[in-house]
Amino acid sequence: MIKTIAFRTQARTVDHLGREQIADCPTAISELWKNAYDAYARNVSLHIFDDLEPVAAVLDDGHGMSYDEFIGRWLVVGTSSKYDASTSSEDDREGLPRRTKQGQKGIGRLSSANLGPLLLVVSKRKDTDFVCALLDWRMFENPYLILSDIEVPVTRFSDKNELFHLVPELFQRLMANLTGSPTDPERSSRLKLAWETYDRAVLEADPKAKEPSKEIAATIISARFEQRHLAPWLVWNGEKDNGTALIVSGINFDLRAQLPSMELDSNVRNIRKEFFSTLSAFTDPYVGSDASEYNAYDPEFSYEVKVWSSSVPTAIVEDKRVAVNRALTEDMEHVLSGNVDAQGVFRGQVKAFGEWRKYGAEYEIHPPKDLTIPKGPTTFIGPFSIHLATFEQLRKNSTLSDADFNRFDQLAAQHSGFLIFRNGLRVLPYGREANDFFEIERQRSVNAGREYWNARRMFGRIAISRELNPNLRDKAGREGFIDNRAAKVLREIVKNILRRAAYEYFGSSSDLRKELLPDIQEQNDKDKAEQARKELSKKNAQKFRSRLSKSLPRLEALFEETSDIVTSIQVLDENGVMDLQTLIDGLSSRLADLRVVGAPAKLGGAEQDYRTFRAMYSEMLDRLRSMETIRAVALERIKPAKPEDLVQKQLSSYASQLQSRLRSWRKSIEALQVAETSRVSSLFNDRNKAFHYQAMPLVEQVRDGRLGLDEALERLKTLHVQLDAENEETFQSYLDALELMSENINIELIARQGTADNIVLRDDLNRLNQVAQLGITVEILGHELDANERMVRQGIKQIVEKAGDIEGTDLVVQGFEAISQQLEFLSPLRVSGSRTRRPIAGKEIEDYLVSFFDTVARGRNIKIHASDGFRAFSLYEQPSRLYPVFVNLVNNSIYWLVSSQTPDPQIYLSVKEGQVIISDNGPGINPVDQDSLFKMFFTRKSSGGRGIGLYLCRVNLMAGGHSIKYASELKFRPLSGANFVIDFKGADFGRG
Repeated sequence: MIKTIAFRTQARTVDHLGREQIADCPTAISELWKNAYDAYARNVSLHIFDDLEPVAAVLDDGHGMSYDEFIGRWLVVGTSSKYDASTSSEDDREGLPRRTKQGQKGIGRLSSANLGPLLLVVSKRKDTDFVCALLDWRMFENPYLILSDIEVPVTRFSDKNELFHLVPELFQRLMANLTGSPTDPERSSRLKLAWETYDRAVLEADPKAKEPSKEIAATIISARFEQRHLAPWLVWNGEKDNGTALIVSGINFDLRAQLPSMELDSNVRNIRKEFFSTLSAFTDPYVGSDASEYNAYDPEFSYEVKVWSSSVPTAIVEDKRVAVNRALTEDMEHVLSGNVDAQGVFRGQVKAFGEWRKYGAEYEIHPPKDLTIPKGPTTFIGPFSIHLATFEQLRKNSTLSDADFNRFDQLAAQHSGFLIFRNGLRVLPYGREANDFFEIERQRSVNAGREYWNARRMFGRIAISRELNPNLRDKAGREGFIDNRAAKVLREIVKNILRRAAYEYFGSSSDLRKELLPDIQEQNDKDKAEQARKELSKKNAQKFRSRLSKSLPRLEALFEETSDIVTSIQVLDENGVMDLQTLIDGLSSRLADLRVVGAPAKLGGAEQDYRTFRAMYSEMLDRLRSMETIRAVALERIKPAKPEDLVQKQLSSYASQLQSRLRSWRKSIEALQVAETSRVSSLFNDRNKAFHYQAMPLVEQVRDGRLGLDEALERLKTLHVQLDAENEETFQSYLDALELMSENINIELIARQGTADNIVLRDDLNRLNQVAQLGITVEILGHELDANERMVRQGIKQIVEKAGDIEGTDLVVQGFEAISQQLEFLSPLRVSGSRTRRPIAGKEIEDYLVSFFDTVARGRNIKIHASDGFRAFSLYEQPSRLYPVFVNLVNNSIYWLVSSQTPDPQIYLSVKEGQVIISDNGPGINPVDQDSLFKMFFTRKSSGGRGIGLYLCRVNLMAGGHSIKYASELKFRPLSGANFVIDFKGADFGRG
């Protein structure tokens, strides 16, 4: 007799298909998010509430489920909407394009069991009531129950406020799966026996374990689902009319580890790192609107993870703030990007050491000749896209700036990885640190330099799709692709692409690397020195400004306090001399304390304060010198009986001052030495521990079989080289500096002076380029103007000869002569200028200047005149060398006389002790600027000044053996303003 008997399914089958199939918590979350994607959600989120009994909620705004759909689909294991056209209706999509389904086996919903045992499901389809159900997944772990024995309480409601009135009844009905119900005594008997047997088996295996039935009952009784757990849901707050919420109690340790109340140990840190790295790149961040990729998708899907402490949320994963995207990776120094066709040929572009070497689809990599590309319907791979970026491991080899290198280095700690995305959604576990599907780390263990690629410093992905790559299928537990022929060949194609690119562009065997690396390292050394120079310059400038801001008010007070000190001094006797000396000593000491040194090349906003400071400081020194003069006169008049006593007293005074300042310096230096000794000791300790801290995990990985011996030794070598270079860079320069100090070499003075000179030289070089262009222009214009001058002069002559004295001709001739005279000024600037020497008298120079500046002098009422001595002096020299000097000096005087609005302005040419003086009664020149007057590019003109006039005056005069200086002695200052003294070699003053 033949019977037909159906399969009977044990309850634990659900546990096998759900919780036990999923690798870990982040993978379970990604599966639930993919379900939301399949339901055409635009937004999905995970919320973890830091309650006394923490709760987690997965919320989406997909099309949701009606009561009938929940019972007929969600509660039927193995169903999928893949073959249901209704779930792809335009109404469900709400304007979204048709999506390729991510779920294949209809068991993704079961992965919620991985988050925690107790699950409250709330769902709503548009224009229907809410549906909700309550499950405890641990019930499906009982091996003595059949699946039909477990009943899931389900209900519906129209008003959201009804839910929490229904929850207690849901709990009661769920408890009936432990105790049974009077209405079904046969089922109750089976349940009682099954739980008693299960509890006994667990206790026999582990006497300290809790009985499963009592543990489940305790959870159900203590569980708390509240309104605030649903408050972030767009459906609950009325923004959307459809979606699904999964509320979980008794959450697992991975979710608890995300809570701020958790004690932060190494285990929690690792869990948080893995959780973040998995979920922060759930959708493809490398899709580019301008990229020529034909298999990359933007899924139009937003996700986030928030942790709630009290009522305050903190986002720990948020796709709106993706730290890494395509634009950022293309700023890295090495980029490989393009498409691989169905034959396995890569065509794309490559960037190496900061420059694009091949563009568009210029770069081709063919698959290995011994690799057969499958073409069968169940074995072909199909085309896919690839985008990868990385950067050098050592800063000295990198073309990146310090800021970019540090930024990418920090990003690598959390966001690096070679990922795979299908239709824009992450395929796990690819890109995780423990996964080496493309054997990148294994290849590095063979030769890290030649193979180059490092998974910990790679950013990028492979983009596939269900449509073009149907044979790349996931394992049931989402632990990667099924290891079929398509997956195997994909791996070999990608490995070959990485290898070829490394050999040709990036790795140690590439000719490009060998060619560029020495120059890159040299440039980085220069950049590092330049950065150090800038830092030192900035520090010196800050120190100077700080000293100036403190000293200036005190100097102003001292200046005001001593305004009439010189005129009030009276020395009548020897005691008066002693009192005066004490006053001089006190002022000298106070002034020494106020001294400000180390002015930077560019003072910026502090320039005016420094000018004021210098002027007052200089005046205070003059007052002290005047007081010392009074003392000298008094000593000569009084003639003290015991002058040695005065000297001894002064010696004691000076010694006391020196000792006081030495004590102050010693105290500061000793304090710094103590602090520095502590800092250096701490630094040595940290550097001593650094190698073991970073290397010991390698030993653990080798012991656990997660890392090969060759690879471990290679990593140890790389780490040793890196840390040794860092240590040398840190401590050798420190030692060198100490050695220089021990030899009494003033490092600070050298650095400050070198920094200041560097700034000045850089500015001079920039201006010199401008002047060079100006000189070329003058040369060209001068040549052309010479020819034009002859043409105009000839034309005027012909007009006068033929037409006579036409009205206006005189004005044309007069204007032309003025222009001709102005052009003479260009001659010393021209390489081909005149070199003819002749006698030149002072009277001729005066007449020339009066004529040259006639218009401006009359317009501004400026008097230009000369002494008889100047008019009488003469010199045998080139006019093109001499005239520009006087024109420049007079032009400068006119500028300052006009800008200062000096009353009765005048410029005076005179002679004193065989030297020529050019003077004005303007504001004069600040003592701060007098040392820089004849330097190239120095100017204080607010506009129109290039700072080359006085420099050219000095150079022109030097060419003839003459010299120029700014007058400091009173006898060479006939007027109160600026006074320049010229010593003409071979000048004749015999008639003066």
